[in-house]
Amino acid sequence: MMSRVFYLRLFNSLIQGKGKTSIYLVSDLSGQEDENQRYLVISYLLKTMGKISLHVEDMQMKIIFNCFKSISPKLIDQNRLLTPEGEVDCQSFAYHMLLPLYKVCEGFAGKVISDDVKQMAEEVRGSISKVMGVQSFVQIYSHIRKNLKSKRDKRKQEEKVIAVVNPMRNAKRKLRNAEKHKAHKKRKMMAMKMGRWM
Repeated sequence: MMSRVFYLRLFNSLIQGKGKTSIYLVSDLSGQEDENQRYLVISYLLKTMGKISLHVEDMQMKIIFNCFKSISPKLIDQNRLLTPEGEVDCQSFAYHMLLPLYKVCEGFAGKVISDDVKQMAEEVRGSISKVMGVQSFVQIYSHIRKNLKSKRDKRKQEEKVIAVVNPMRNAKRKLRNAEKHKAHKKRKMMAMKMGRWM
């Protein structure tokens, strides 16, 4: 069993600048079982890695996805052995790993994704699917799709309300979006030219 000190060091080394979060989490878990601590720490770590993967360069994204590929069999197997509700916990771990993979594979990453990163994300997704089993994988993947769709629908509804209530603000938002779209298109064209040149 790993000690709380180990967890604290792990967080401080992996999440620089967020030491307070790790201290709070570890100290808050002092009265619970060690396995519960382990579950929460791993879950938080996977979630953080998933968020980070969408804000870094291609090389770092590949490293994170490789980590997901290599740790998913061990996490899921260990979790089934250690907890009576193994299936539920396994799905929780899988959700955090599949969310960034879904965004990259389905084109919702919010930035230009190169073909090799997308291909790698698809491979990792397939590997996790094999580890979990098709039924569990489809269930979680559908859950992710529904969650993201409901968030998009909610955001669109809020934008429609703002368009009626505050037209000036809506016009500024449209201009910002047009600038982002223009920059995104420019980056995509540059990436395509670089790909041809290479």
